[in-house]
Amino acid sequence: MSMTYVLGVILLLWVTYDLFRGGVWLHREFFRAQEPLAYWSTLLLWLLVALSCFF
Repeated sequence: MSMTYVLGVILLLWVTYDLFRGGVWLHREFFRAQEPLAYWSTLLLWLLVALSCFF
């Protein structure tokens, strides 16, 4: 099992956790209720990074 695969799984778990929690980190924390565009954009960014580990 390669290290990038493990990293991808960890990042997918992190994205799932942030999706249920309603907050996501980039350079600071964004909350879904307060800044929905920044929240969803950052969550999508982390999802793309996680998925890129599998290709």
